[in-house]
Amino acid sequence: MYADPPRSMERVSRRDIFTSLPARVQWLHSFLEFGTDDVQALISGQKYIKAVIPAIVNIVYKKLLKYDITARVFTTRDSRDEGPVESWPTEDSAQIEHRKMFLRWYLTKLNSDCTRMDYWEYLDKVGLMHVGRGRQNPLHVDYVFLGACLGFIQDSLFEAILSHPRLEMHRKIAIVKALGKVIWIQNDLIERWHNTDGSEYTQEEADTLLGKIQEDEREGYLHGKKVLGDDGSSVFTSRTGSSKSSDSGKTSLGRPIEEATHLGDGISRCPFSGMARSGPNPADLERQRATSTRSLRVNGTAPDVLQQYHSPGTPRIRIIDGKTVLKENLEPNPFEPNK
Repeated sequence: MYADPPRSMERVSRRDIFTSLPARVQWLHSFLEFGTDDVQALISGQKYIKAVIPAIVNIVYKKLLKYDITARVFTTRDSRDEGPVESWPTEDSAQIEHRKMFLRWYLTKLNSDCTRMDYWEYLDKVGLMHVGRGRQNPLHVDYVFLGACLGFIQDSLFEAILSHPRLEMHRKIAIVKALGKVIWIQNDLIERWHNTDGSEYTQEEADTLLGKIQEDEREGYLHGKKVLGDDGSSVFTSRTGSSKSSDSGKTSLGRPIEEATHLGDGISRCPFSGMARSGPNPADLERQRATSTRSLRVNGTAPDVLQQYHSPGTPRIRIIDGKTVLKENLEPNPFEPNK
């Protein structure tokens, strides 16, 4: 005799998970608790993420060209090919500059409107395009290299956000949490094209997806429409219209982002709605520090006291005076007070 699941238990179809991208993404959203707060955090964090994209692109390609096993793919277009390489790419080669452009566009896309299904469709296509399908010129990259690269990108983004000198900690946490969920879903949508889980179902979905992709479809296109290549500001489309964010915190129509995306209304649960775009009030910050020191203690010791025992390593990226600075151009401890 078999028991039905309790009424409180949500039912999920395994077949749907492996054959329907919307069903898979919806379940991942549900399991990871990716919701309105995360979307609003990503909107608020767009300009900070955008600021570090060029630097991240450079350090990613420094990393990829550090190892022969990842550098050779730019020549062979197949990481399974272990034969001789006629020429090795360099950072300033035209090929790598071309790839940097696409990575910059990809990260800009990753930093755009995640409320649209075509956003997740393109992230899924990124996985498809790295298993020798969905391109005019086939490219196959083993998952271990894709996963490592995505992990390196995530680490760099998190470090840049967490070390931002003017963002309050609760904003950093909200942005990093939301960004981590998006990157993890991207990781899943890459990895699923490389493994055999649900193989009894996946062929029919692959055939359906490939049927929608034109054989001559270029990289950066989805369903024949260009989705990469706008190096302008990150785009967020609200339910009521389109908004383009900028460093001024206003849309292309001059409206504050909070107003355009309903972040300023009283029912918003966004942890940083209502904050001044020009920056926090020093008096409020001082009160916050005082409250934190009184309420957050570890073994009876206040956080300010614990900081003297913490000596973190130099990060890859810092934002100093509003500019992105790479590790090699930093002093060992750029934020240590002058003595």
